[in-house]
Amino acid sequence: MSQQRAPHRAQRMRSKDNNTPYSRQSLNPDASYLGDVAAFRPIADLMTEESTVNSVWCNILSTYYFPFPEYIIKPEARLGGSGHRADLLVTRSRDSKVVMIIEGKKAGGARATWDKTVKQSNTYFNPVKKQGVGVTRVFGMAAVGRKVVFVAPNGDDAESILWGIKVQRGKAMSFRGIKTLDILEDSGEIHALLTHISETVKDA
Repeated sequence: MSQQRAPHRAQRMRSKDNNTPYSRQSLNPDASYLGDVAAFRPIADLMTEESTVNSVWCNILSTYYFPFPEYIIKPEARLGGSGHRADLLVTRSRDSKVVMIIEGKKAGGARATWDKTVKQSNTYFNPVKKQGVGVTRVFGMAAVGRKVVFVAPNGDDAESILWGIKVQRGKAMSFRGIKTLDILEDSGEIHALLTHISETVKDA
């Protein structure tokens, strides 16, 4: 992402209604999720409804990690010719390949909510893989309120089994299970994972 485009994109985000709580407040071309995370504190408390959860993540992803026009983030997007619709679908503009699938839910920390959200995410990976509409490795996010988990299917040819993605010793790695991250308290790990994913899918 060139610094020449960054001020323009920041200005475009700022030109929205100033009352929009998740618009970027800085015109600094070096603005980042970590640098702006303090401004998200009042936003985190608003992430109680599914529409807000999806809107906040759409803005974070498009502002810092998957910028337009290199990427397009599609709400309620159909996955290929299947009947499945993802809450948010990140696609690469040059070839329309799916790079990331996001499923959001309203706040609620019950284990059953997470199991349902991750299971629902799993149903999206298989049609993307079978129809060949995704990059080499498609990643996923399951967001419930202000918390999120990162997932990706295994690499073999069998039915996709989701693996959690976490940072360990400074590197992103897969593991069996899920790890919930808070949009504020775990901003460092979220930033590391999204940076890893955005770099991985550039030429995948």
